Amino acid sequence: MDEKLHQQIDEWTEADEHQKIVDLIEGLPADERDAEAIGLLARAYNNLGNYAKAIELLETTRAEGVDVANWHYRYGYALYYLDREREALRYFERVHELTPDDEDAVEFISECHVRVPFCRRVNEFWQWFTDNEPRLSAITESREEQGEETVEFVGAGVGLLADGVHFNLGGDHEFTFSVEGHPAHFYLYPYVVARMPEQFKGKWHFLPANPGLHHSFGFRMYDVDVNMDHVRLGVEYDSEANLFNLTFYHPGLCNLEEAQALNAFWIILELMVGEGLTYQYIGEVQRTDAPTLGMIALPELRAHIEKTLKTHGKEVFTNPQEVYHAYERNPKEESDDPRDSIVVGSTCFMPLVREYHAGETGIYDRIEAFGARAVFLALSFGAEVFSTSKEILDFRYTLQDRIEEELLAPSGLGLMLGGAVAPGTIFIDILAYDYYVLLSRLVGLLKDYPKLSTYCVQFRKGGEVIRLTERKE
Repeated sequence: MDEKLHQQIDEWTEADEHQKIVDLIEGLPADERDAEAIGLLARAYNNLGNYAKAIELLETTRAEGVDVANWHYRYGYALYYLDREREALRYFERVHELTPDDEDAVEFISECHVRVPFCRRVNEFWQWFTDNEPRLSAITESREEQGEETVEFVGAGVGLLADGVHFNLGGDHEFTFSVEGHPAHFYLYPYVVARMPEQFKGKWHFLPANPGLHHSFGFRMYDVDVNMDHVRLGVEYDSEANLFNLTFYHPGLCNLEEAQALNAFWIILELMVGEGLTYQYIGEVQRTDAPTLGMIALPELRAHIEKTLKTHGKEVFTNPQEVYHAYERNPKEESDDPRDSIVVGSTCFMPLVREYHAGETGIYDRIEAFGARAVFLALSFGAEVFSTSKEILDFRYTLQDRIEEELLAPSGLGLMLGGAVAPGTIFIDILAYDYYVLLSRLVGLLKDYPKLSTYCVQFRKGGEVIRLTERKE
């Protein structure tokens, strides 16, 4: 395209004169309307809100646009505003592959996920399950090894929740979601299981994580055969951290490279004692080259953990949602990050809190891949509102309970994760299963507290801040 013509189009774009662009490009001779011109025309139609026309134009240059970020961006943009977020997602993901620094593409990826909320995805999964229950039932009753066709069939169903959902279909109508080492799944799969339709209860047994086994078994990985009875463990309990540090020995695993040996061990550990118990109580793991006195067999580990915890007067938990951890922080006075002022807090999702302060987003992003969103409410108050620290804490807990009882639990809109306190601010942490519905309902509830200014913030550094209510003087 002629450079002066391109410059004129850019000027009209900046001035929102998109119809002029349409008239200009459509008036060009056909041989001058190359892929670049058609792309600019599609952009103009996008900006005019004629998304179907933009897609029609872009389809004519699909071959030329395979490796062009702008082509994918414009196509994804049109699909997004046609409320076809699932289709739009793959185009924005391609933009991100081609231009990783494109922040707009990252934001669209995030919104494509959340605009198909977790609540809706769970309903779609159970509708798929209902429609296909006879076939699924036959699969479990056959007790045959699951072939590629079966895995693909069930994978399409769980794929309604998100990409990368692992599962296992067992005998006696057992359907187990596998956490696969990702903490976010402990806070998502239980909701899926809890929404099981009534007609399947009693027949089907859905589990939100691999519960482990109470008997030994054989396992083969990296061309090494492992019998669980032959895996020996040294176990050291750290009562302060409430974690069990392990050293393991097995002749076959000791012959592997260390990274392979550790990977294989973590897999068999979760298969043996369960994903919940492993996540909750296993600390450091090291390999040793020879067995030592006092080692136990791997199948004995579960009983050893449970006995040790009870001896120390502690309960045994396999669901991380049930375990709250208190934490303290040293406030940073000169910081734009609202959570840097936190003094004390408590949470049932400590990895998410740690990730936030480390400036990482792996857990946050995985949550969003399911259409959920981790957020925190920041409630700002003046010095005259509360007289003591106890009043602040009591108010925080009361408000948390109210949000949970009135908004989260009845409609399944999310999960209460905890909260924190800073000078002049109360924080309440929530995992939203339907972010935009929850936002609208929070506004109504928080209007009952006119002395507070309230904001909803994405649980990541630099996350979007939305004002919900403003303090009335």
